[in-house]
Amino acid sequence: MRARALMKHGAAKHLPPALFTMFWAAQTVSLFGDRLSNFSLMALFNSFSSNPSLTLAYFYLAMSLPTYLLAPFIGAIVDRLDKRWILVVTDVCRCGLVLLIPALFDRTGHFFPIMAVVFLLATGNLFFLPAKSALIPELVPPERLMRVNSILWGAGIAGVIGGFLGGGLIYDYLSWRACFWLDAASYLLSAALILGIAIHRMRTVPRAERSGAYHPPLPTAVLEGIRAIRGTPAIVRPIGVQTLIWLGAGGFSVLALPLIGEMTPGGTSMGLSLAGLSLGLGMGLGSVVASRLHLDGGGRERIEMGLFCLIAAGSAVTALGRDVPTLLAGAFLGGLAAAPLIIIAESEIQRGSGERMRGRIFAFREICTRTLFIAAAFAFSWLAGRAGERRPLLALGLFLATSGILWIGAVSRRTRGANRAAQ
Repeated sequence: MRARALMKHGAAKHLPPALFTMFWAAQTVSLFGDRLSNFSLMALFNSFSSNPSLTLAYFYLAMSLPTYLLAPFIGAIVDRLDKRWILVVTDVCRCGLVLLIPALFDRTGHFFPIMAVVFLLATGNLFFLPAKSALIPELVPPERLMRVNSILWGAGIAGVIGGFLGGGLIYDYLSWRACFWLDAASYLLSAALILGIAIHRMRTVPRAERSGAYHPPLPTAVLEGIRAIRGTPAIVRPIGVQTLIWLGAGGFSVLALPLIGEMTPGGTSMGLSLAGLSLGLGMGLGSVVASRLHLDGGGRERIEMGLFCLIAAGSAVTALGRDVPTLLAGAFLGGLAAAPLIIIAESEIQRGSGERMRGRIFAFREICTRTLFIAAAFAFSWLAGRAGERRPLLALGLFLATSGILWIGAVSRRTRGANRAAQ
């Protein structure tokens, strides 16, 4: 009901309600595919790799390399092209790539070809994610961004829960290959849903308006994006918050996976499914909380600092727990805190960036978040090999709380000082 009311009063101003519903459904289906793909690969590594933590770290490296090699240029390309068609084409390509994974593993029995496919999938994600984030402000009015992002995030949570829980059932009771086949079908369905939005724009917006924007050469466009980010604290601050969340996700993933394996019976992936379900439920509740927040400057800072402290509490519960329910409680707390932080930051970036610059800004965001994600995955994988998983997990939570509070406080003071100087 809340989503329907929002469509009528806000989103319909920019997009017909039926098409906004299709966009919402595409978000759910696409994120279901993403989570099912991640789950299937993690379960595959956990089942067939002699060192799952190290293999997972290499997996994250393959996911992150396109960011360093291509992200600045992809961001500029996203700003040049119709973002709707970028989403359609990317989903179709990801469908084909996912279908290659079971065939390659059956033929070779090695993970190296899988990592090559992961690299290509990550390149597709690098087009998809900035295009999706940059498209939302074109579909809804600025005053509705926070609630729209909460609703779309809720759709994503449904995809997360479905991907992890459904993936576990399919993996255990059908086959690991069926996980990838269903994943490919989800990407194809997402492309079909977004296709209607792309065709709607072709029919309602004149060709001259769609193609008449000025686009500088790619190197110039990249430099323009960097200057826009450096000169805008309203963009730097939320990018920093999201980067810290991804750092925590990278560390948590490599530290929690062995703990899940220790606490669940051998030969089953349901422990991983339940952990993903618990995380998803926490994030779902967090997205509801975010949609109801009324933020001013000081209140927003205190809320964000408190949420970082809640992440530390979730890490402590997970690290100190000795059974599956305790681990699930820690994952729930982490998701409950992370979702509002991500939604608040996403809305701030969208409001603070211009339409012709958003692709580059969100591509730069991908560079920051993935850099810290992969660095944390390797660093905490190394620490786990020397100190076990529990103590590094405690240290990770404490680091996130401290860094989050310091970052929010420092950038907020700088922004207030700049505002006073301007007056």
